[in-house]
Amino acid sequence: MSEAENRAELEAWGERMSAKAEAADHADRLSRMSSALEGLQRAAARRIHLTYEAAKAVREAVARARAEGVSWNTVGHALGTTGEAARQRYSAA
Repeated sequence: MSEAENRAELEAWGERMSAKAEAADHADRLSRMSSALEGLQRAAARRIHLTYEAAKAVREAVARARAEGVSWNTVGHALGTTGEAARQRYSAA
């Protein structure tokens, strides 16, 4: 998934969460919501954030490696894929 797609997914999720909060009395809902559900929602939001940050870190590491002359085959091997697959996915990085 590209950075733009990750960002769009994160923004769409944020908009959905914002709309949900505005549609109801959020404070009242939180007071009735079980702590397990609150924890689940926090974990889901954190997962989306961490996934975005991890993908960004990989893109930046690939760009640095390529700038230092590391071959696409070596990059692919480090990522657990082929050099061609790495090139196709990260060549714009």
